[in-house]
Amino acid sequence: MRRRPIVPCVACLAVLLTLRAAPAAAEQSPDEIQTHGRLQRQSPTEVNKNVTDPVSTTWSLKLENDVTFLEVEGHGTQVEETLKFQPTMPVLLTPRLKLIARPEFTLLDSEPYTNQGDLRRATGVGDTILDVVLSPVSTSWRLGVGSTFVFPTANLDQTGQGKWQAGPAGVVGYRATTWLAALIAQQWWSFAGSASRSSVSELHLQYLASYFFAGGWSVGTAPTIEFDWRATPGTQVTFPLGPNVAKVVKLADALPVKLEIDALYVPVRPDQNGDRFIIQVKITPVIPALIPGPLRTTGERR
Repeated sequence: MRRRPIVPCVACLAVLLTLRAAPAAAEQSPDEIQTHGRLQRQSPTEVNKNVTDPVSTTWSLKLENDVTFLEVEGHGTQVEETLKFQPTMPVLLTPRLKLIARPEFTLLDSEPYTNQGDLRRATGVGDTILDVVLSPVSTSWRLGVGSTFVFPTANLDQTGQGKWQAGPAGVVGYRATTWLAALIAQQWWSFAGSASRSSVSELHLQYLASYFFAGGWSVGTAPTIEFDWRATPGTQVTFPLGPNVAKVVKLADALPVKLEIDALYVPVRPDQNGDRFIIQVKITPVIPALIPGPLRTTGERR
């Protein structure tokens, strides 16, 4: 199964980013703590921008269903279905620095596979990913650096990699009035786990771009390129591409929900088998911040 995103170095980079962002910290609209009242007052388009922004201070609870059409040798086109839950939990540590925790739980993975030529299907839970990123408060440039981890929580060999993994994670992007573009990087190396499972060295690069319209609508793209460094040369890259359409809705006085659908084609894949088309349906409720901040103000002393 392929997944879908040094402490001293991280801390130093975060401090440098914070110092560079200091002149822009006065304009904090993308990084204001989202209370219940602010969420109700925000327009659907503004909520859409904040949920799309990978380093905003908006709390959200994304539920994603992926339907992947893949070729299985000798058995034609088959379907893999995954259900993932990804909460985003940002916290303002100081008026100029935020911490963003983003776990991803694979609640269900139904994957076809072959055993001695026979087509079979494995259905279970997958591995768990955790990204922890520090990001400076900024109005336009979106920056972040931190760590990413993979925990071997899958209950079947076919739905996970069986390895404990860790590595760096980073975000760089730009947020304008009507559009946003960003690149999200995650690199994992395995360091423990089942001795019978292969070692892991993988890089995931998600490139995203969105243009926002009135009424909460947006169009864009957000595929993830995968590099398996331990695979045979020539079979290391999976490169999907395709558009998405999203809309934020508010029902009565309820909190906003982002609805999104992505359609991806995979022209570059390890071999003639594997993923060909992917349909992603995402439902993302937005909730008020559960941890108010900043946790420490500039004038505080120990």
